[in-house]
Amino acid sequence: MIFGDNPKNNSGWKNKLFFLIGIIILVLAAISLAKSFTQSHQVNQEISGLEEEIVTLEQGNLGLEKLIEYFNSDAYIEEKARLDLGLKKEGEKLVIVSDQNTKQKNNSENLAEDEEKLDQNASNPKKWWHYFFN
Repeated sequence: MIFGDNPKNNSGWKNKLFFLIGIIILVLAAISLAKSFTQSHQVNQEISGLEEEIVTLEQGNLGLEKLIEYFNSDAYIEEKARLDLGLKKEGEKLVIVSDQNTKQKNNSENLAEDEEKLDQNASNPKKWWHYFFN
């Protein structure tokens, strides 16, 4: 008998080798399965994100359609004609309400501008005179 040809020892070595190969195959299969699961999870997340975006865009689209409807309506056209062009319907009377406070503010602003012009062009004694007596 040759050294190492023991049939009992040889079958144990083969069993260990098959067991090791089996474990390696299982580990590789588990890694592949984990990668597949991760990719599937990422794709599902992307799909849900895109579905949410679709809902948002559809809502925006509905809002724009309503806005287009309003812009094409007679009410909008009439409003624009009244405000921008100063038009009125037949039989209506146009009334303009002026604000007295606005006129007073405009007048005081004009006076302030006039004073600034005076201040820039006047001599120093005139500026003092205007400061104390006006």
